[in-house]
Amino acid sequence: MKIYLVRHPKGKDSDKKPGPDDNPVKDMPPEEPSAVDTDESRIKSGLNKVFWLRVCLGILSGAISAIIGNPMDVNSRTFMGFGTAIALFIVSYIIAKSFRVPLPLSDKRKLVMTGIGSYFLMFIFSWILVNTIINPDIVSIGTVH
Repeated sequence: MKIYLVRHPKGKDSDKKPGPDDNPVKDMPPEEPSAVDTDESRIKSGLNKVFWLRVCLGILSGAISAIIGNPMDVNSRTFMGFGTAIALFIVSYIIAKSFRVPLPLSDKRKLVMTGIGSYFLMFIFSWILVNTIINPDIVSIGTVH
């Protein structure tokens, strides 16, 4: 049987200077890690992995779209670019399923929606950037008169 010392709520702690034996952690009961905390941290960790996976695959899909679509005409390039983005997003979902994030049944949609905005923003950004780097002669900045 353990006895825990607790200070009186009306006692003035400011009058007494802390000594070497005054350790507030020693007076507290030991906390047991609960299963909820570990599940929440596993869920957050898994969703963070899914987010960063989607950011990286968004950059990759934009670069692939720019490189593959370079010799094509404008209409084919658009369909090829967005087709590549959708295909790699489906691949990211398959990889995310392999992470086995312990989501409850009510939150299964989170696996699809986590990082979707960042994925498409990074896709568009990297597609434009790589296309501009590959074709610098097409971009012409005219002088303003």
